[in-house]
Amino acid sequence: MITKCLINSLSIMKKITVLICALFLVGGIFAQEVNMTSKRGEKILPEQGEMALGIDAMPILEFFGDMFNGYSVGNSTTLGFINGLYANNVIYVKYYLEDQVAIRGALRLGYTNWIDQEFVTANQEVPDPLVQVTDKNIFNSTNIGLGADYLMYRGKGRVQGYFGGGAFINYSAWTDKYVYGNQMTTEYQSPAYWDFAADIQRTGSQRLLEQYNNLDLGLSLRGVIGVEYFFAPKISIGGEMGLGFNVSRDGGYQTIERWTGTEREVVTTKRAVDSFIGIDNFTSGSMFIMFHF
Repeated sequence: MITKCLINSLSIMKKITVLICALFLVGGIFAQEVNMTSKRGEKILPEQGEMALGIDAMPILEFFGDMFNGYSVGNSTTLGFINGLYANNVIYVKYYLEDQVAIRGALRLGYTNWIDQEFVTANQEVPDPLVQVTDKNIFNSTNIGLGADYLMYRGKGRVQGYFGGGAFINYSAWTDKYVYGNQMTTEYQSPAYWDFAADIQRTGSQRLLEQYNNLDLGLSLRGVIGVEYFFAPKISIGGEMGLGFNVSRDGGYQTIERWTGTEREVVTTKRAVDSFIGIDNFTSGSMFIMFHF
């Protein structure tokens, strides 16, 4: 048994050695590439004072992945739990302080407003389903992310490795508001209203007016290491991973109206605040495309 384990260990070490040698060989090939201009004489690599604009390429790869499986399975490339804004729909902006030193910023701004309207039977002494009022559900969501990294590059060919670190903050929240056509009064203590969650009309002496959820308010500090390959002048594709420390919290509240037996009462209840602290490896912009100019 021991002999078998030793044989397996030697086999694994041999494979690792071959892989390392292959990587050094590839690196040597790229390092020997001295003519870093295109056939038109355009420089391949970015220089001091230049900027770059990039996008996350993973949604594109997920789309083509879904095409190959007939959209039967939703492919996902999000890994780890400290992805932060770098795992979302992000725009990257990079500025080269030196030929091999750059600062990179990332920004995400998302806002959604959605209104759902439904008809319900109006308050009447003799209910007539043809006489109706409108209930509204107004939904708003906000996603904000802002971050920056300091990056140092190393390489002599089209393959450029880099390392560095930075920080980002992220905020995500949504609000649901409900406006009812039938008022809750002494005469109509259990009015008809639309239950938007169940998608049916109900009657009752208690109903939801508003709910707010702060899904995430966090700060992350991280170190990154990655590589970019310049397949065309000033155009690169790359990926990176890193180690991040994240602190975040979330909370919210809920407001209802109800009939107490003598009057209408509005009550707001706060949701318990959750907190998160973690350290983990993560993928950040696990694959991106950068255009330099």
